[in-house]
Amino acid sequence: MARARVRVEINYDGIGELARSGGVRADLERRAQAVRAAAQAAAPRMQEGRIEIEASTRVGRDRARGIVVAQHPGVLHAEAKHRFLGGAMDAASD
Repeated sequence: MARARVRVEINYDGIGELARSGGVRADLERRAQAVRAAAQAAAPRMQEGRIEIEASTRVGRDRARGIVVAQHPGVLHAEAKHRFLGGAMDAASD
């Protein structure tokens, strides 16, 4: 049996356009908000203040990005001990 030859041409401009599209950004926003909510619910109580968690999206040169940021002077220690941000990543899956 003869093998058929297949040629695949990748449209890199089209991939870039898709990666920066409003639909991808909206999906990333939804996922980032889900991670933010899960992380906020799991965030440990601090002796002073509260861990504030924000979610946002932005479109860069190559693609859209979802960003979740926790702010508090002791957030690095809290994440290392409790993994509330890392554990919240599962909330991004469908």
